[in-house]
Amino acid sequence: MDPFTAELATQADPEIGQELIRVRHADGRVEEVRLHDYERLYALPGVYEQIVHDRLGCTSPARLAGMLGEAADALAWPRAAVRVLDIAAGNGVSGDALRDAGLDPVLGTDIVDSARDAALRDRPATYREYLTLDLLALTEAQRAHVSGLRANALSCVAPVGRSRSELPPDALVAAAGLLQRDALVVYMHDPSGGVADPVTAELWRAGLGAATDAQELARTRYVHRHTVNGAPFHMDGVVWRLRRPGA
Repeated sequence: MDPFTAELATQADPEIGQELIRVRHADGRVEEVRLHDYERLYALPGVYEQIVHDRLGCTSPARLAGMLGEAADALAWPRAAVRVLDIAAGNGVSGDALRDAGLDPVLGTDIVDSARDAALRDRPATYREYLTLDLLALTEAQRAHVSGLRANALSCVAPVGRSRSELPPDALVAAAGLLQRDALVVYMHDPSGGVADPVTAELWRAGLGAATDAQELARTRYVHRHTVNGAPFHMDGVVWRLRRPGA
């Protein structure tokens, strides 16, 4: 393996996701990677954790896993029986947080192969299974397979919204449609742009059926991480309980 070191380059105030990471290889090469260039970032073992978690102080995996665990506790669901679909799972940091919270991440999934490759390389025991899936273009076989896992919870440690850098709300709903009929969903919403959270009871009912009982259980604002200059970057962690006919 090519040894290297990684650091955040000095920069004024980059757009979120465009932070510049400088990777110095042992042979003298210097490579520059943007924070949201996941295809390349995940190919560099440990860099995501070193920059996002150690340097920028990302707390979202643990925060959302904790919120999901607390919601299960309030319903008297044993945490070990909470079978989680972890979507937008990246290299599996979120799956580790779910396990640390006593939950069971039965499936990790992301839309890019590089995320799966990194998770299997770095965390081969975190998930029961990791699949590359486009949640908005699932085949019938994929839908049947994921539904057969009998998951009763969904975790998304990625902002859900309508900008190009966010997970589309319809993808969250599509994933929720693969859960058991009484299930929990935890995700995060970026409030910084002043745009209302698009995930509403009406959205759930439109996607899962008009008879769906969609109840927001918790919403907490917290420091997701810091910017390169130390300013706090906030997110809202949100938990819903979704009950469909037959639950």
